[in-house]
Amino acid sequence: MTTPITTELPLDLQPTTADPFLDQRPTMRELDHRRSDGIDVRLLWNETNDRVVVAVSDARTTDAFELAVEPHEALDAFHHPYAHAAASGVPYREATRRR
Repeated sequence: MTTPITTELPLDLQPTTADPFLDQRPTMRELDHRRSDGIDVRLLWNETNDRVVVAVSDARTTDAFELAVEPHEALDAFHHPYAHAAASGVPYREATRRR
């Protein structure tokens, strides 16, 4: 008959692999999106910190900017991002139009 071997475990156990529940990355959800004349406007909501962002990119000039907005201003900022950028002091370059 063999004697079973007992092993003492340390009091402070450390995980051997990453815990997916502890590694919470921000989750961005696209609430709305529109594209017109090469300008892409997206209304985004960060679930983790409950913040709303309007992201604007111009395919012709490759310029882009983001606006962090209050939830009650989100729809207005989505429809008028350049006005909100100007009022907030967010730098952007106005595209020069070819005539």
